[in-house]
Amino acid sequence: MLALFRRKALMCSPLLVSLFALSACISPGQPPAPPLPALAKAAPFTSTDANFAQQLNEMDLTHIALANLAKTHSARSDIALLSPTIVKDLTENHDTLSKLATAHTLTLPAKPSAQNQTVIDRLQHLYGAAFDRSYSRYFMSSTNKMTSVLTTEITTSKNTDLVKLATDTKTKITTYQSQIK
Repeated sequence: MLALFRRKALMCSPLLVSLFALSACISPGQPPAPPLPALAKAAPFTSTDANFAQQLNEMDLTHIALANLAKTHSARSDIALLSPTIVKDLTENHDTLSKLATAHTLTLPAKPSAQNQTVIDRLQHLYGAAFDRSYSRYFMSSTNKMTSVLTTEITTSKNTDLVKLATDTKTKITTYQSQIK
């Protein structure tokens, strides 16, 4: 009987070893993943950032309206051909600015100011060379003023999204100025 028991034990021992090895695979699982780090919050809008956002919004709205006029009122083909690009770029710029402002609970106006609307209305009645002259003068003077505002924002703002937007806008404006001269 002892021999029979030994024989069964020897035959079953590899089976038992493999069962013990497989039972290690049925552990409760891996430990839970550590919690994710908190999302980085965007830098807050300072009063300077809010003022810049409003100035940039005003410039975008005015130049979009004027570029739409330039499509049909301009005698110069370079201005007429550049105007769809200005409209597209500044509309994208305006959309990005609106998203940034909304994220920081800042409401931007949807229409140009009364002063800029007066400029738009005045240019709306001009055609040909008169439109080109007035449009070029206004474009160069307003973008020169805005370039200094953009430079200030780039150097002083802590909000990286606004700095990127200001840098992109400054590059676009410089390109437009070189083409409109």
